[in-house]
Amino acid sequence: MRRLIPIALLVILTAPGCLVLGLDRFYDEASIVFDERLLGTWKNADDNVTVTVEKSDWRAFRIQYVHPIDTRVLTAYLFKVRDTHFLDLSPLRGEDPGPFLLPAHTVVRLSIAGGEIRVSPLDFDWFSRALEAKAVPAELRASLGERNQIVLAADRNALVRWLAARPEADPAFGDAAVFRKEP
Repeated sequence: MRRLIPIALLVILTAPGCLVLGLDRFYDEASIVFDERLLGTWKNADDNVTVTVEKSDWRAFRIQYVHPIDTRVLTAYLFKVRDTHFLDLSPLRGEDPGPFLLPAHTVVRLSIAGGEIRVSPLDFDWFSRALEAKAVPAELRASLGERNQIVLAADRNALVRWLAARPEADPAFGDAAVFRKEP
């Protein structure tokens, strides 16, 4: 599965399951940062995925994702917890999908160096095993959703505390996908 869907954005946008979603944001207002190095077009050659990152309202990013079988637009907030950068991804702000649909959030760990971005999603397999073993912290209020996704019903403060406690080499995050900046 990791080879079939190795990048966070592909997982987020195309799979009905195999996601780790939060019902609340993974950041608080004080942790939001804006880094202009993210702006531009990025390509993951392994999966033929192109991501265009633009400045959006306030300190948000608008991300257009193009894959040979799907195209989507998301809202993203870059935020920092300790010395680690994360990107909270959610449906495009300003669109109303109706009263029965709730916007969900997912988070990826992100590093920017030169013309390269490394993105590591929350690892569905790790969360599945931890959920089965009853090893997910109770404050995350994790459960298996009806579309085979892990749903974290924790409030924002609990999610931020959990991220702050994560070690640098953390199995809760999957392998990094590499995106290179397009000219």
